[in-house]
Amino acid sequence: MAKTGKKIIRYKKPKNLNIGMAVFAVIFLYLIIVLVQYMIKPKVKMYEVQDGDIANTSYYTGVILREEMVINSDYSGYVNYYLREKQKAAVGNLVFTVDENGSMKEYLNQSSGDKSRLSDENLKELKELLANFSSSYSDSRFSEVYDASAALSSRLMECINVNNLQELSSFTELENSISFQKCYAKISGVVIYSIDGLEGLTAEQVSADIFSQDNYQKTSLTGGELISSGSAAYKVITDDSWSVVIPLSEEELSDYTDVKSVAVHFPGKDLDATAGFSIVRGRDGASYGKIDLTKYMIQFAGDRFVEIEVKNSQAHGLKIPKTALVSKEAFVIPMEYLTTGGDSLNEGFYKQAYGNDGTVTTEFVEADILRITDEDEKQAAEAAGEEITDNCYVSIDNFSEGDYLLLPDSNERYQIGQKEVLTGVYNVNRGYAVFKYIRILDDNSEYCIAKKNVSYSLRTYDQIALHGDRVSDDAILH
Repeated sequence: MAKTGKKIIRYKKPKNLNIGMAVFAVIFLYLIIVLVQYMIKPKVKMYEVQDGDIANTSYYTGVILREEMVINSDYSGYVNYYLREKQKAAVGNLVFTVDENGSMKEYLNQSSGDKSRLSDENLKELKELLANFSSSYSDSRFSEVYDASAALSSRLMECINVNNLQELSSFTELENSISFQKCYAKISGVVIYSIDGLEGLTAEQVSADIFSQDNYQKTSLTGGELISSGSAAYKVITDDSWSVVIPLSEEELSDYTDVKSVAVHFPGKDLDATAGFSIVRGRDGASYGKIDLTKYMIQFAGDRFVEIEVKNSQAHGLKIPKTALVSKEAFVIPMEYLTTGGDSLNEGFYKQAYGNDGTVTTEFVEADILRITDEDEKQAAEAAGEEITDNCYVSIDNFSEGDYLLLPDSNERYQIGQKEVLTGVYNVNRGYAVFKYIRILDDNSEYCIAKKNVSYSLRTYDQIALHGDRVSDDAILH
C-alpha cells in the first residue's frame, strides 16, 4: 500500500495592535519633543523695576581761569620767602626778602655750621605733616605724594627763613650791616610761587591751541635764587571763585543746550561739586563750556590745567535695562471719544458696525489703552507756543484701520487711521506678557530712565521681561 504524503503548512497568527504600547510611544515621543523645545527655547529672565538715576559723564582736560595778579620785585638780589605756598597773605604780611649783595646769604652759611635752623616746634609740625599724610595715603591717589612733598618743602623753607630772619633781628648792628629788603603784601590773597604767562586769561581769549599745551611753560619761583628788579617775585590769587573752560565738539554742544548747572568730579583729588555752566565763544570763534565754581580753589591754586568729569542730564526715575525695550504700534484717537460702557466700567469706544444688509449699528468695544497725553507734555507744548491734541493711544488689535468711532452723546464721528510707534516693555506680573508704554527721560549704553507715575505705565517693583525681543503679546511665561 502506497504511503500518502503529508504537507505541513505553518499557521500565521493574526497581528494584533497593542494599543498600550502605541499610546506609550506617542507619549514618549511627545515628551522628547517638549524636552527638546524646552532646551532650545530662549529662557525669559525677569527684572524687577527699581528707582534709580543715570548721568551722561564726559571727560575733559580744562584750563583754569581765576582772579590772579603777578607781584614784581622792586629790588635785585637773592630772594627768600616767608609764607608757604597756598597760604593766604593779609595786607602788611611779610612775604619775601631780597638780599641785595649776598651778604645775608654768606653770613647764614658761615654761622650755620652743623647746627639745624629748625626749632623743636618746627620739627614737631613737620612730623605731624608726615604722619597725617602717612595715615591717609592710598595707592589709588598716588598723585597726592607730590602734593605732600611740595607742602613739606614749602613749610620747611618757610621755617628756615623765618628763623633766619629772627636771628638777624636779634642783632641790630648785624641787621644794619647786611643789605636786604623786606617786602610786604600790598594786596590780600593766596600766595603762589609760580607763573605761566596765562595770568589774567579770560574765557573769551581761550582758543584750541591752549588745550594742546605744546607751548605751555610754567616757571617756579624758588627761594635762594637771584632775581632782578621788575621780575616776578610771586603770584597772588584774590578771589575764591574760579572757572574751568572745556572744549566742546559740535555734537557735544547740542547736549548742553539750555544747561545752567552741572555736577563735576575731579578724579585727581576725588572731589565732587555742583557748578554753574554756560557756553562762551572763544578767540578762535569756537564754542567752549565754562564751569563756574566757588569752592576747592586752594586745591588747584598751583595748577593751570585739570582733568575733570562733567555729569550732564542727570535724570531720576524708573531704571530699566535697554535690553527690555520693545516697540508697538498704536492707533491715535482723540481723548474725548474714550468712555465707559457695556456691562462693566471698562474703558472703550462706541464703534459703528455695518451688517450684510447695510444696516448700521453701534456697539461698545473695550480697548487696551497703552498711553494718554500727560500733563507734562501739555505744559511743555504750551510753554513752547505749540498746539497739542489730547489723545489716547490704543492697541491696533482692538480696531481696524478705517473703523468709525462715535463721540458719546453726539453724531460726530472719527475715522481710525493715524498710528504712532510707542516704546515700552513687557510687564509679566500676572504670568503673561502685557505691553506697557514708558516715557524715557534719559539713557546711556546700558540703561534708560523712565518717568514715574505715568498713566498706563510701569510702577516701582513691577516685573518685566529682561529681554523684550524674546517675548510676544500675551505670551504665557512659565
